[in-house]
Amino acid sequence: MHLIEARRAQAEQRQHQAVHAPAPLFIRACPGAGKTRVLVDRHCLTPPGPRRAGRALLSFTNVAADELRDRCSGNRPDLSAFPHFIGTFDSFLWRYLVRPFLPAAPPWQHVLSWDQVPSAVVGPRKIPLSSFRFSYDPGTRHTRVQWPTAARSLVNSQLSETDYLRLAERRRDDLWQSRGYMTGHEVRIAALDHVRNPSVTRLLRHRFFEIVVDEAQDCSELDLTILEQLHQAGMPLVVVADTDQGIYEWNDARPQDLHTFTQQLTTHLELNGNWRSSPLVCQLAATLRPTDRSIPDDPVGDHHDLATPLLLLPYGRHGRKNSGLLDVTAAAEAFVGYAAREDIAAADCLAMAYRNDAVPTARSRPAPRLPQGTDAKALAWAAVTFTAAEASSTARKHALAIASTLLDAYWHPDGEETLAESLAAHGITPAVMRRRAARFLTALPPVDATPARDWRSTARSVLKAQLPPSGNHVAAPRILSLAGKELDEPIGSLVGMPPGDSDSTPAAVMRSSTIHQAKGSEADAVLVHLPKPHSVAELLQAWADPQSHTENDELLRTYYVAITRARRLVALTYPYTKHDDVMTHLETTKTDYRAATARPIA
Repeated sequence: MHLIEARRAQAEQRQHQAVHAPAPLFIRACPGAGKTRVLVDRHCLTPPGPRRAGRALLSFTNVAADELRDRCSGNRPDLSAFPHFIGTFDSFLWRYLVRPFLPAAPPWQHVLSWDQVPSAVVGPRKIPLSSFRFSYDPGTRHTRVQWPTAARSLVNSQLSETDYLRLAERRRDDLWQSRGYMTGHEVRIAALDHVRNPSVTRLLRHRFFEIVVDEAQDCSELDLTILEQLHQAGMPLVVVADTDQGIYEWNDARPQDLHTFTQQLTTHLELNGNWRSSPLVCQLAATLRPTDRSIPDDPVGDHHDLATPLLLLPYGRHGRKNSGLLDVTAAAEAFVGYAAREDIAAADCLAMAYRNDAVPTARSRPAPRLPQGTDAKALAWAAVTFTAAEASSTARKHALAIASTLLDAYWHPDGEETLAESLAAHGITPAVMRRRAARFLTALPPVDATPARDWRSTARSVLKAQLPPSGNHVAAPRILSLAGKELDEPIGSLVGMPPGDSDSTPAAVMRSSTIHQAKGSEADAVLVHLPKPHSVAELLQAWADPQSHTENDELLRTYYVAITRARRLVALTYPYTKHDDVMTHLETTKTDYRAATARPIA
């Protein structure tokens, strides 16, 4: 048997163990470990035929839940039907631990964000309730309210920050307790309250014989407290995570909390066979982890013997030295060229950065970021997305939702209801609204280099022509806000469209997104942009510090996620001023690299 065959057999044996191990069970899975296949195979062990109890397979995004559902259905359609449940953690809590135990009134609604509730504003300045952060302590059952943007929003205000915090908590409680609106945060508080009731957990144990939680590194403190209550009540749990990919600390998702919780689970297994990435990718990722886990994951996939080094693409100038790559756009163009030398098409390349404004956009199409507001930028995004051939069904639905919300705000400017409530109150069916929204989006002007103020003016004229189904005349629309600094910017650039380039061709496209948006995706070639010298210095300092690693530093976890999206090629681009520091660090970690300061010669 060849060495690679033996390594693959060992990786498959660990997968087999994870499929058959009894709950309670914790599975640590490295990137590319095939954990989705493990979960599907585990679910396929369920005997066919009528059952009283089922298995719940939970993840934290609709995309991940849809993939699980599709792959289970492809094996056996009954695996995604009653009595089983495959969906998001939020939808599971709402469906099985919250809604059945709420009183009949008010009419309860689970909303994704307070932005979906028009009346969710605070104080005389009508600050969106979503601007406030509500934290709940499971031990004391006390809620803390914070307002991160208070200093900017309170200029010349007669009310203090304390006044607004009190008003925000009062407004939230009124919308929740009196009007029945619950975001994911309120759903979790209610779920925790209910799961502490033995009669509720008894019902859940009769309904499900096992609950599987995928991507558990995204669990907040509240999520883990709910899972802990379920575990203590005897509910069989399977928890799957890669703690090195926990990048939602802002949402109280901390690796140490997950570690503490999983110590209560009887069996621990590790999947460290990487079926996705090359040896260089595995090695580079391992340098970000703590010392006791610094051994690289085992590359056992199609690229197990690939020797492509890390590609460095410094741009700009340093003293008298000039890179042939003038800026990040030129570096992105060079990246596409070097990827082509490895027989990687531009469509199989992914460009990323920590922040939206630093994502390389040369020869790229923006990832389908879903705007949460309904301003002019959101409408322009919706117009582009609705007519784009490559747009996903989720993105198109969101585009229609933006247009529908704007039309409703224009037709019924004094309403405080949600969109669904407003449609019902005015006798407009959802199907009619979707058709009107689609007609509105296709009538909008092109999203191109037109100044944003001019595009908005034309869009308002188009909106004015959209009379309500009743045919009644309504006042001229004064919605579609824009920030002052955005008025003279090209509307296309505000929604992330790349500028015109005579060298570009429709086929030469490269995906682009923030690192957080790219979580869960993969590509043959990955470009990571470090936009400023201080951001490079910050990363290198944390990377070189033996006390900093993915268990205690979210910055390193974020770049760990970025690097591990790659199958074959990883490239870093950054200002030329930090090139020597980057090379010194890579030599310290014994990472194989090559540097380029010009586009490849055709």
